Amino acid sequence: MKQIGSILALLMLLAGPAVGSTLPSPAELVLNLPAADDDAEVPAAAPEEKPSPWKGSFGLGLTASKTTTRTIGFNMNAALAYTDTLSNSASSMKYVYNMDDSEVKDNFFVAQTGYDRLFEVESPWNWFFNGSYQFNQTENYRQRVKGFGGIGHFISRTEDLSWNAKGGAGTSWDEKGTQQGWTPRALFSTTATWKPVQGMALDGSATFEPAFADFTNYLAVVEMKVNLAVSAVDNLSIYFTLRNEYNSQPGAGDSYNQIWVTLGFAYGF
Repeated sequence: MKQIGSILALLMLLAGPAVGSTLPSPAELVLNLPAADDDAEVPAAAPEEKPSPWKGSFGLGLTASKTTTRTIGFNMNAALAYTDTLSNSASSMKYVYNMDDSEVKDNFFVAQTGYDRLFEVESPWNWFFNGSYQFNQTENYRQRVKGFGGIGHFISRTEDLSWNAKGGAGTSWDEKGTQQGWTPRALFSTTATWKPVQGMALDGSATFEPAFADFTNYLAVVEMKVNLAVSAVDNLSIYFTLRNEYNSQPGAGDSYNQIWVTLGFAYGF
């Protein structure tokens, strides 16, 4: 019995350290095993990376044709936006240049910026202000500046469809032409972003800007942009844009409507 007791004591000694001891057991020393650690913490799961509130893109397109005349041109655009729980700010620019047999047909630049903010989380109501600058070599006004502010209401605010209607007031300034100088104006507008399927986005806007002194004197702009993702290349998309500007009182030699259609590739970041 004494021999059996001695053997059991030896086995318990080899199996592990004394209770409360932090020293390794003889078995761990002989067999080079890692020391047991009852208090070892389980590694925490890595936190999910939050998407950046910043989004941007840069696009470029080229055009060329030869029929009875030779036409060459290019267009470029860039955009940057920041979105959080309550607010959204976005800025963009577009440039279009076309030449037909050495005669400039389009030399147009427009830069736009805007900020809108919900009155409170989950509220459909928001306030906003926006502004723009544009240069047009082929129209009498030459340079135009606009600025507006007001109240908006979201008709839809889901991941697939964001649709906002706005009303406000502001002013425009034309360097030359029939609208030369400052003209106080009202603003009625709507903007929407629709994502019908993955990899496709449609952005649209329409504005109506009548002069307070005469509602028959108005400017109107309709703009649409379609982005289709190129599945073979990350962050690359094909874009199609249409911009139609209408002036109810154009200058001499100017047209009521000016339409620009552009196509190209854009890289998002």
